[in-house]
Amino acid sequence: MENIVYTKINVGLEKPVRILHITDVHITESNDFDTDFHKKLMKERREVFVKEGNTPTKTPIEYYNEALALAKKENMLFVCTGDVIDLHTNGNIAILQEITGGVDMMFSPGGHEHQRDIVRTMEEPYPYVENVRHKLEKEMSRFCLSLESRVVNGLNIVTADNSLDYYSEKTLAALKKEIEKGLPIIVFSHDPIWDNLLNRWEPNHPNIRLTPKDYRTSHGMIDILLNHPLVITTVAGHGHAFEEREINGKIHYMTDGLFKGAARIVEVF
Repeated sequence: MENIVYTKINVGLEKPVRILHITDVHITESNDFDTDFHKKLMKERREVFVKEGNTPTKTPIEYYNEALALAKKENMLFVCTGDVIDLHTNGNIAILQEITGGVDMMFSPGGHEHQRDIVRTMEEPYPYVENVRHKLEKEMSRFCLSLESRVVNGLNIVTADNSLDYYSEKTLAALKKEIEKGLPIIVFSHDPIWDNLLNRWEPNHPNIRLTPKDYRTSHGMIDILLNHPLVITTVAGHGHAFEEREINGKIHYMTDGLFKGAARIVEVF
């Protein structure tokens, strides 16, 4: 990988915890079971990411395998925050199952894991369609958890799903259970804590049916992430850039896309 950012966080652990965070792989593949349109669309999307990544030296799949090998070699927890695939093609699903099968990792999905199942032209909006969630749960059940946690050396590492631009009631309840453990928590999600999540209050999402209660629940989750003393930071992707923002005295992080050869190593000690 060409660009690895190192982040160190001191919370007073007896033994350090090292985490390799990857996000936004954007695999754009198709196979013989895909339509000619989807094959053409994947080629167009691939060219988009090659251009945005300034002609990366490896394919997204090669970067993924390189990151996985690095995590194993350096004994780091492997955490991925979604957008591994760019579209729901048969080729992408097959590759996702192949590269993640049997891998010890923590995962939180991105919007691209849910959306873009039915697209006719590049110009139309990319809809989130009702059957995609069910398709995910059937084909990739390990990646459909609202919240997953793992305690390593006294640090509670959490992946929390906000892939549809909000935190669900189920996710909020699960985080409250994690807080009861009394350990410092680091939370990984796809969307960063700022921008859409902080500013969205009205049920006007163009692609999914959110209620005012959904927004209140999501902001209850955000309030905990920003203000609870046990939550030491959040780490996300989505924006295809490295960024840090201080909010209410805590620094929160966004990691650049793996399709560019970028990743973040987080060491908590």
